[in-house]
Amino acid sequence: MKAKQKKMLRICGIAAAIIAVAFVIVKYVVAVRPYSYAGTLETTKVIVSARVASDISEFNVAEGDTVSRDQTLMTLSCDAYKILAQQLDNDYARADALVAKGHMSQAEYDVVARNKHDNDLKLSWCDVKSPIDGMVITKFREVGEVVAPGSTLVSLANPYDIWAYFYVPYEMLHQLNVGQHVIGTLPEAAGKTFSGTIIKINEQAEFTPKNVQTREERTRLVYGVKVKFENPDLTLKSGMTIESTLLNE
Repeated sequence: MKAKQKKMLRICGIAAAIIAVAFVIVKYVVAVRPYSYAGTLETTKVIVSARVASDISEFNVAEGDTVSRDQTLMTLSCDAYKILAQQLDNDYARADALVAKGHMSQAEYDVVARNKHDNDLKLSWCDVKSPIDGMVITKFREVGEVVAPGSTLVSLANPYDIWAYFYVPYEMLHQLNVGQHVIGTLPEAAGKTFSGTIIKINEQAEFTPKNVQTREERTRLVYGVKVKFENPDLTLKSGMTIESTLLNE
């Protein structure tokens, strides 16, 4: 019986020793390995709106298309402006001749020239062009629809200009600087890494955003750190979660 008790005590002792060693190892790993912060990737979206009233005669792009700055996205018919342009061109040619002969004052000539210039400018707006190099995210209109000035036409985003905010405690700030290189990791992509640069550190603390899961975390005061990531193969998409220790790695 005593032998059995000794054996049990020996087993319990070994188990306790294993647990103690495991605890020390886990504690060491947690202490050594930096904490990873999670952020949601975002891109800056640009809304393109109509600047003149007309109907859409042609759409040159589809959702998902890559576009270049100043590329024509769509064409408005602008029939009324085209008809007016013919009249204003004739008025301008006539005014040019009259002012040269002294039969029209400079003030009258300036009014004719200004009217022509204004209409020419509106005609140039009939070719709706992309303000950025980017990708077409959403088309809000279709060919044949009549639009008014200010009507939303398409939304664009530059997939190469992608960034995320990470929220860190005050104690972390002394380790971070604008321009600092960091590494981001996509857990869902087998831990694929992406090079990033800290481009902004918020000056004021705020409560952790509501999309953080636990109530305890949401009540902490943290500082937003904005990191821009390189995205050469367009793997990173808006809405993805990316992780980083925010330290030089």
